[in-house]
Amino acid sequence: MKITSMEPTPSPYSMKINLDEKLPDGKSENYKATDMLEDVPSYVQALFEVKGVKGIYRVVDFIALERDPKVAWEEILPKVQNKLGSVEDLEESFTNQKSSQSTDAFGEIQVFIQMFRFIPMQVKLEEGDIEKRFGLPDRFTEAALKASADSDMLKERKWVEQSPRYGDIDKIGLEVVEELSASYDQNRLNELLHFVDDASQGSFYHEVTIDMLDNPDWKARYAALDRMSPSLKDLPVLNKALDDEKASIRRLATAYLGMIEEEEVLPYLYKALKDPAVNVRRTAGDCLSDLGFKQAMPEMIDSLSDKNRLVRWRAAMFLYELGDETAIPALKETLDDPEFEVRMQAKMALARIEEGESAKGSIWQQMSDVTKKKP
Repeated sequence: MKITSMEPTPSPYSMKINLDEKLPDGKSENYKATDMLEDVPSYVQALFEVKGVKGIYRVVDFIALERDPKVAWEEILPKVQNKLGSVEDLEESFTNQKSSQSTDAFGEIQVFIQMFRFIPMQVKLEEGDIEKRFGLPDRFTEAALKASADSDMLKERKWVEQSPRYGDIDKIGLEVVEELSASYDQNRLNELLHFVDDASQGSFYHEVTIDMLDNPDWKARYAALDRMSPSLKDLPVLNKALDDEKASIRRLATAYLGMIEEEEVLPYLYKALKDPAVNVRRTAGDCLSDLGFKQAMPEMIDSLSDKNRLVRWRAAMFLYELGDETAIPALKETLDDPEFEVRMQAKMALARIEEGESAKGSIWQQMSDVTKKKP
């Protein structure tokens, strides 16, 4: 079994390793570095000897390789190549140029909220092997205890994954707690207690008006927006939210625009793509990629020169998935980007476009398509 090529994925912590051998139809292999590895295939043992390899998922003719955020791909991939061998040498640009911050993780934080029924209880953040938990004000615990009077809270509570965020884990933890505290005041928690008793009494959502975003208290503005069920009729409100002084409100409005899934949201997402806050710009890039409208290509080409590497990487990923010949000049300039993940993504986009392949769609969509084709 040898490597034929490598491709980036939607996560900077995962790499798709294409192989010259296939697994039988319907078979897959999934291993973690923490598993008992005595009886696993020899190639699995060899890969876990490489510092930074955390997980291996093999299906059809490729491996999805997961890395520790603290170990750069530049250190991992040459060793993976040595372990498995390859049909051709890895591209020089993948290994001979160090990232300006090669020991620094890309800052992707997985966010989870522990919920009991409809009531938040605590926040958990994960960054690679690091896990941190953040408590919420006492009113949340008190509400959960009241709601559990006739039930087993320990069995019913569950962790609900949220959209990832980017940056310092402690700052993000405090930010999530601040947002939940703003959105769930005592009145809303009381409403949720009644909702637990009788779900027919109302809805979580309500109409949000422009006037609500004029409230001088950002917490009131955030709480109002947090209960929106977005649709096209809400575009004027979301446009106003994109101008809010609070980045949390701008990020939430951007995420809502992506949920609407209509071309009419594009001008507003372009606006968010130029926001001063990287979380907002990255969220806008994610939304544009998920929506898959090729009209967004000029804006994403411009984002290749964004000052933040996360935004540049997401733009290069979009162009890998949907770009055409108009993106070639900008992608060639990006081959000199100081960040490895950005360089690699740009090289993959160029290879696909210049070889005349049609846009492939996201890696994970390809994996889903393979699964759907199985009998």
